[in-house]
Amino acid sequence: MITCITAFIPVKATQLDIEYFRLNNQLPSTSIQCITQDKEGLIWFGTNEWAAWYDGYTLQKLSTAELHNNLSKKIYCLQNDKYDNMWIGTANGAYRYNKKNGLVEQYRPDPDNKLDKSKIIYSIALSPDKQIYLGTRNGVFTYNENKNSLELFPLFAHHKEFNEAIKSERIAKKIYFDKMGLLWIGTEGNGLVMINIKEQSQSHYKFDPNNINSIPSNFIQNIYEDRFGNLWIATSEGFALYKREQDCFVSYQSTGIKRLVTSVVDDGNKSLIIGTDNGIAIYERTKHIVDWLQNNPTNNLNSLLSNNVSTLYKDRSGVIWIGTSNGVCKLSEKGNIYLFKNIPGDEHSLSHNTILFMQADSHRNGIWLGTGAQGIDFFDMDNQIFSHYNLPPINNNLPQSNRNHILTGLLTKEGKLILGTTSALLSFDPQNKTFQTLAFPPEHQPLKEVYALCESSDGNLWISVLDKGLYMYNAKQDKLTHILLKETPEDKPDIFTNIKIIAEDENHDIWMAFHQGGIACYNTQSGKTKFYTQENTHGLLPDNLIWGIQNLNHNRLGIATASGITFFDLKNRKFILDKKINKIINGAVTSILQEKNGKIWLGSERGIFSVLPSPNNDIIRYSEMDGLQGNIFFYQVKAQLGPYLFFGGDNGFNVIDTQKNIKYTYIPIPAITSIRNGNKLFRIQELDSEKNIPLLKLTTEDKDCIINVSNFSYIKEWRNRFQYQIMPYDTTWYWIDFGKNSIKLPALSSGKYTLLLRSSNTEGKWSNEKEVLKIDITSIWTTIALVTLLLIITLLATFYLLNLKYPKFYKKYNKFKNKNTTKTLKTPQPNIILPKLPDNKTRKIIDALISSMENDHIYTNKRLNKAQLATLINLSESQLSQILKEFFGKGFNDFVNYYRVEAVKRKLQAPQYREYTLLGIGDECGFNSKTSFYRVFKEMTGITPTEYIEQINKDRKQE
Repeated sequence: MITCITAFIPVKATQLDIEYFRLNNQLPSTSIQCITQDKEGLIWFGTNEWAAWYDGYTLQKLSTAELHNNLSKKIYCLQNDKYDNMWIGTANGAYRYNKKNGLVEQYRPDPDNKLDKSKIIYSIALSPDKQIYLGTRNGVFTYNENKNSLELFPLFAHHKEFNEAIKSERIAKKIYFDKMGLLWIGTEGNGLVMINIKEQSQSHYKFDPNNINSIPSNFIQNIYEDRFGNLWIATSEGFALYKREQDCFVSYQSTGIKRLVTSVVDDGNKSLIIGTDNGIAIYERTKHIVDWLQNNPTNNLNSLLSNNVSTLYKDRSGVIWIGTSNGVCKLSEKGNIYLFKNIPGDEHSLSHNTILFMQADSHRNGIWLGTGAQGIDFFDMDNQIFSHYNLPPINNNLPQSNRNHILTGLLTKEGKLILGTTSALLSFDPQNKTFQTLAFPPEHQPLKEVYALCESSDGNLWISVLDKGLYMYNAKQDKLTHILLKETPEDKPDIFTNIKIIAEDENHDIWMAFHQGGIACYNTQSGKTKFYTQENTHGLLPDNLIWGIQNLNHNRLGIATASGITFFDLKNRKFILDKKINKIINGAVTSILQEKNGKIWLGSERGIFSVLPSPNNDIIRYSEMDGLQGNIFFYQVKAQLGPYLFFGGDNGFNVIDTQKNIKYTYIPIPAITSIRNGNKLFRIQELDSEKNIPLLKLTTEDKDCIINVSNFSYIKEWRNRFQYQIMPYDTTWYWIDFGKNSIKLPALSSGKYTLLLRSSNTEGKWSNEKEVLKIDITSIWTTIALVTLLLIITLLATFYLLNLKYPKFYKKYNKFKNKNTTKTLKTPQPNIILPKLPDNKTRKIIDALISSMENDHIYTNKRLNKAQLATLINLSESQLSQILKEFFGKGFNDFVNYYRVEAVKRKLQAPQYREYTLLGIGDECGFNSKTSFYRVFKEMTGITPTEYIEQINKDRKQE
């Protein structure tokens, strides 16, 4: 005897994420009726206002221009046929969209009968033999391909005349073919009908209040077969499972879902996803646990757009699409990236979103965080709550926000937290929760402006102080030593007293990064220092602005710079630069962490990158769309605690769980979706083919051909990657940039080519390379060249014959030509130097450059470098240098410093800045240190800032 489930169903926290469809506002209507995927891989949406499809990047609405005026735009169902045509069921018949020619054709069972209820198409299904079946409000019909018309299916009820009393038996609300080839028809009020077409037999199932093995309701909404072959029936009063062996049903109303169920899908793991008129129910079958996902008007995080769920659809890549009355959502397994930030009113959240340092504390299983204005926080990993600690007053004149401004921090082996601030160096005892100001002999004065700290393996504390350089404190001897770096380059020596990063390598050498001055290795035994810059490494150190130094596997250092990452082999003492990685990252790397398996994680100014060392250098980019605190992460603001990685910025911090194994087995199949040649856009289906491969015909004059691609993988599709190769033109694979899906064909000479394409999904699983497009390029210039060559030969022949017949003419011509040539050579050429006038394109670049300085004031960014400025105005570094030299007569540093000095001069003359200190004004205008401020100001003006103030005061008195 089969009985219903009556056990109590507990509720659990869901492990699924809801993501809003990013193009909801571009759909024909946000009232979604049905969703499906066609043979190509496109996702189709049927709405109250017609249909659209999505390729992972763009949404295309299906045109209605060629349809009849009596078009019913409300769509009930969608079904792809064996030819990849899309069938569309509406209240006024079915429409078939032919993707090859773009035509839409209408079909009605009885086109001459305006009152016929059969024109209302509720459901369309494809039979095992690839025939189209249509469920209507009056019977079931099939499509006769030979006659190109619809025919009545005789094994289901149909009435020629309307009869209100018995109408329910003929309404085929849902038709479905199971894996055994049986046709199931759900009616609207008359239960469920199963038809064996081969045997011409049928069974009828109806709700029986006295039979616990009957369906919950006679109003059938949907029918779904899961991967185990179980058949699930969605009704207006809950859902049920059909037991084939016993030929009966098990009702699941005891789960608490005794309401309208619109659809059911299998999540591919242990749960059923159930769409209802009250949100999404997630039923875990093994534990009989139910969790609900619903609309939360006060908090959009992991919230449905609407509780009225009309349809669910699981595509080939594993995404579960949710159609609601207010748009589309996507459901997928939660990723391994978590965000923590300040929540106003929640004292257990992060105290301030700007984070300036991180330190892992393995003994307390947490992370110490230094904030920009609220002191220090401790994040407890076990409870996932924050504790807050304000710094004690060092200088009573400072406001609390300045007092709590942390520059750097370090957790010592003894478990004490050392904090570098603008005012002093502090020690915090987490056990007693007490602060102590540190002063070391022989100075016995607090060290101010401490920017970097490092505890070496021998227990010594290494400290960098702004404009003073490097110090080493020996705790055993209680002695502070000022380390004077030997072999310091003579030019701009103040750079080498401005140390931003200190790190110890595996050989116990101390590495330092200077502000815009490269990197150096200090040997603690010999006291010698080796300096490395972009210049003396011939570009193997890609930039002199260093953001991070990290010990990696295999006796290597990872060095993060403003122009990417490089590696230093500690054994062979040489740099190793991987240009492919930097080309993909295309920007600054701010911090580095590494997993035990060798995967490297990079904080950057374009999100977080994971790099798995391999022949392909598989790289995944994570952005704000993945839940990052932002795309910009601060330098050195990172930590590692067991399997967890931490990266912070100015909007909180992210935790990456490297242990979480995301089950993502779908291997994407890349394909071309459309081609734009000049102003003409066409789909790949419109091309001719050669050996079943699409053939693109072009001429050498076609200079603007764009090929759009997709791999139809819809789980966080912005992380999909593509590589392409044009054979035999290319010798290597080329990457398409992150978030992009188009290839611009290079200037190809006439000939035949083959475009190869491959792609990876969200988690870096790569497809096999695929031959997707033949390209045949012909040249109109070949004919022109032949005609031109023929004319030249004719002219030469004519001239030769004239010379034979009239030799005196040839001599006179040569004499005349030589005479004119001599005159031309003897004419003196004046040495005139014209001013450099920019063309229109260059003028726009110059205007953008000036605007970035005068309007956006980007010179106030102390970290501004040539690469950042070039990227801002869409130039390469070499192009920027050329424009600055030709039109401004300045290098990059002089150009930026000019605006900084002018800003200082304006502020010194403004009344509202009279109470500011010189250093405060210099700092606001982008100068990084007192020394560089005074030096640059005097170079630019000829006087010091103090002398400039005296001149201003003198002028005021004279007025």
